[in-house]
Amino acid sequence: MDRLLLHFMSVTPRYPVWARYLLSLGLVGLAFVAKLLLDDQLRPYPLVLFIPAIFLASVIFDRGSGFLATGASAALALRYFMPPPLSAEILPLLMFLVSGLCIAAVTETLRTTLEKNSEAKAYADVLLMELAHRTRNDLATIMSILRLQARSDTNPAVQTAITSALARIEVVAKVHDRLRDAPVDSTVDLGAYLEALCGSLADFHRGLRPIAIRVTCDEIAVKSSQAASVGLIINELVTNAFKYAFPDGRRGTVEVDVRRRSDQVAITVRDDGIGCPSEVKSGLGTRLINLMSAQMKGRMTRAPMAQGCEVEVVIVLES
Repeated sequence: MDRLLLHFMSVTPRYPVWARYLLSLGLVGLAFVAKLLLDDQLRPYPLVLFIPAIFLASVIFDRGSGFLATGASAALALRYFMPPPLSAEILPLLMFLVSGLCIAAVTETLRTTLEKNSEAKAYADVLLMELAHRTRNDLATIMSILRLQARSDTNPAVQTAITSALARIEVVAKVHDRLRDAPVDSTVDLGAYLEALCGSLADFHRGLRPIAIRVTCDEIAVKSSQAASVGLIINELVTNAFKYAFPDGRRGTVEVDVRRRSDQVAITVRDDGIGCPSEVKSGLGTRLINLMSAQMKGRMTRAPMAQGCEVEVVIVLES
């Protein structure tokens, strides 16, 4: 009911004045006919059926229509439904007039507030879209600078660090790509996002090695901030698999499996490489995974397989 009223107050077309007033009198006429039909049951309440007419005229049209409906209703009730002596009906009639005028005034105030809020929201949406566009351009500029730095520096450790930074920035950039042409308050299709992300990761890390990557994901829609966190987790897991599971040019497969479990999402990355390391180093990637998991109330487990290693991160997505 509340949404219906807000719909009428915010999107009702602006009819000409004569049309608004004529339709408002029509609503009062309907209330008058209803009172005639129900006069036996509502004889002690000569004004009650006119209140909905005043309310509808104020909501659907404007304050002037509400004022007109109030005056017309009072005149009809005084002429046809209020028995003499009229001195006994002055107080109820005055209360009815004040109530009708207040309904019309308050409704007009709400309509004006809704219109201002709608304009403010539209302006904010434009600003956010412009901000997202500039952010994507800034990310592209940062990535270009880092690539130039990596090419100009001959230190392998520096090149490795810059390459890792590029991969992480790419995760955030792909979220912005997904949101570029979408509404401001939209969500990200996690499956499509991860397909694109893992494709880029495979091209980035594989080189000439025969390593395939497969992505399986349930139909899950998440907020952009959550998509970025999930993307960072998968980026680190897949990067570690490419980095450590297939030494000496080995061939193999990395599988990324994302499943919804009630209010949780299980992210599983498994490979058929040389297996889980006996000791897990607490590097930057591992710390980043633990940080992202903790922020999303999750946990990470690692389990060896007959051939390869499996890492699972279970997180909780906000509704």
